[in-house]
Amino acid sequence: MNIPDSLKYYFSLYCCDYGGTNDLFIKVNGNRFKIIRLLAEGDLTFVYLLKSVEETLYRNGNYFALKKITCPFGDIESVSNALQEIDCYKIFQNPHIVSCVDSQIIQGKDGSKTIYILLPYFKYGSIQETINRNLLDGTYISEQECIRLTIDICTGLICLHDPKKRPYEDIESNFNSSTALNTTEETEGLLTDTPLDASTIYSHRDHAISYSHKNLKPSNILIADDHTPVIGDLSSCSKATVTFDSETQLETLKEWVSRNCQIEYAAPELLNPKMNTTIGTKVDVWSLGCTLYSLMFGISPFEREEQINGTPKRAAIQKGLFSFPQQSRYTQGLLEIVNRCITVDPASRYSARELLEQLTILQVSK
Repeated sequence: MNIPDSLKYYFSLYCCDYGGTNDLFIKVNGNRFKIIRLLAEGDLTFVYLLKSVEETLYRNGNYFALKKITCPFGDIESVSNALQEIDCYKIFQNPHIVSCVDSQIIQGKDGSKTIYILLPYFKYGSIQETINRNLLDGTYISEQECIRLTIDICTGLICLHDPKKRPYEDIESNFNSSTALNTTEETEGLLTDTPLDASTIYSHRDHAISYSHKNLKPSNILIADDHTPVIGDLSSCSKATVTFDSETQLETLKEWVSRNCQIEYAAPELLNPKMNTTIGTKVDVWSLGCTLYSLMFGISPFEREEQINGTPKRAAIQKGLFSFPQQSRYTQGLLEIVNRCITVDPASRYSARELLEQLTILQVSK
């Protein structure tokens, strides 16, 4: 990997160093990792593939994904959002939800803050990559495999949606472990130039409420080494139940959705919230239904509707307009489950628990 001197200097500002002409390293809470390559990037966010090089908390040679979030000076919202994301990685102790390995806040010389979130690396990629490979190879995912994957994802969603499904003791242990975000005097010092203080770090930690992911889609569902799906990217995860009683709240949500949600998988109540209505956990069931459709047919239902009939995606979503390709590969039972997930009225839509029950019945009947 050929690394320009300018990039080496840039990284040196954020606890990075390089050993030799082309190797670049980074430290997270004193643990040293080699940067292998850039995996993804956004406006202020970069994700890198790392390899551990020291026998510390991690076995030498392990691979990780590092999410690096740059929070400009005075940008309180971005710091708060990053801290909320870290908390979410720690709250949900479930094999089908990704967990944080380590995290750190770094104060920049210009007053900005850089937040590192160290996550497991999934060498098999995401469900979206599986879908893409099948399209290229002209293959498909069997009904049994679609059911298996969706059951596991549903199990993860239930942990998000139902606080009773979270092991409280394990959560407290995780927050107090050596991998938890440092909240000592050093951390408080990092927050002194903003209205934030250490209490902000704890403000998101409510174990007794329901959460929803709000941006569930094939590219956010990762494949573990044992080929089970793992819900990833909890940056959009927050309190599930939200009621709107002002136009300002509606506009704030619409702006947030436009920045954080992929329209093809977003529920209609997220895309077009209305006054005096409540958004709940079933937004994730809609997204999972669209994801299941994509697993089956290689395209999201409303992308296909736009291609086949010319209906704009947003309009099709609001009316629930979609159809299934003519095929004999999948049973009517599975198609009906998809229909009940992608139902415009949340009251008629499955809950995650109801969806799990129906999938299990269908799986057993095979």
